[in-house]
Amino acid sequence: MEVQDERARGCRGRSFRRRGVFIWVVGALVLMLGVGGTCYYSWALQKYTIAPGEGAGVAVPGAHEQPAQPAAPTGHGPAPAAHGGAVPPATSSEPGEAGQIPSGHPPAGAAQAPAPAHEPAAGHAAPAGAHGPALPEISPIPGVTFVETMINLMEHELHGRLLGWRPNDIIIGRFTDNINNYQLGVLEAMRFTTGRLKDSLTRMGDADTYDPDLEKALHLFMNSATSFWFPSAESCYGDAVDYLKAFLEKLKTGKRSFYYRKDNLVSLISSYRDLLGNVNKSLIDGKVSWWSADEYFYYAKGIAHVYYEILRVVRVGYQPQLATTLYGIDIMDEMLHELHRADQMSPWIVLNADLDGWFANHRADLNAPLSEVAHLMVVMSQL
Repeated sequence: MEVQDERARGCRGRSFRRRGVFIWVVGALVLMLGVGGTCYYSWALQKYTIAPGEGAGVAVPGAHEQPAQPAAPTGHGPAPAAHGGAVPPATSSEPGEAGQIPSGHPPAGAAQAPAPAHEPAAGHAAPAGAHGPALPEISPIPGVTFVETMINLMEHELHGRLLGWRPNDIIIGRFTDNINNYQLGVLEAMRFTTGRLKDSLTRMGDADTYDPDLEKALHLFMNSATSFWFPSAESCYGDAVDYLKAFLEKLKTGKRSFYYRKDNLVSLISSYRDLLGNVNKSLIDGKVSWWSADEYFYYAKGIAHVYYEILRVVRVGYQPQLATTLYGIDIMDEMLHELHRADQMSPWIVLNADLDGWFANHRADLNAPLSEVAHLMVVMSQL
């Protein structure tokens, strides 16, 4: 009987101890939730009390603070929104006329308001620390920087890179397949860009004539990239660059024109979207072997590099047209941001593991930003 009473007292003691531990744990949780809830409420209040036009996370000025005064319009369109934000473009900007310099400068003698520090004006590089990649300086003559960028891209692959053009090398090219496929991607994007330059960007309309130098350049770019002799790929593409330089001189002297029109911009974006759709498909193809994965990866990188450099120039030159399109500047800035991400990817070894495996699938990693670019191009072409 005494043993039973002792066991009962022991059970009651353990029960009281369990209840005490349980009450202590519940109290600690309530205290933690209370503190966390207070912090979350403070953060949520700050997040959702944002004045119109301010960035996320900036609280509304109090009664003792003066709200920031809006910057005076400069004629360059709105500044790019912060990444992830969407600021409607100004509706007061007028679209540039065909062949007109998209600089937005006022007539001589007119007062000009200073541009905001965060907005890269047309023809000027973006300030350090601005959102996204810096924008280039462009020539006041429409189309000059566009064609110069094309020339520089192709000349780098022909003469600036060690050993030059690789896809047609009989010996060395067998061991440099990554560079080979990168150059093939650059070439393919150059073909599409030259085609748009010939067909729409330099013509007043469907009844206008093609420029003969651009026709010859496109024809030469269409030669086989692996041709070693009679004629060699290097000689064909070098001659194509020379024809682009001849056309560049026509632009500088006013013998030919480059037209900043919305329909030309849509035509270029639509053409780029078609090629990018094919690239996206190859990057997610599950039948690609480990030994071939790097070929698809670097081919896509070559295309992304050309798109990035060309569209940076387009972003500055077509700023008046983008500013009059709903969220046009924001969409273009996001495209440049994603293309810059793709252009910077450079793994030591291209892996082709399963998407849910232990190792990376670099084709899928590259496809992520490029598929977003393809989606944004669809949106842009429909605006």
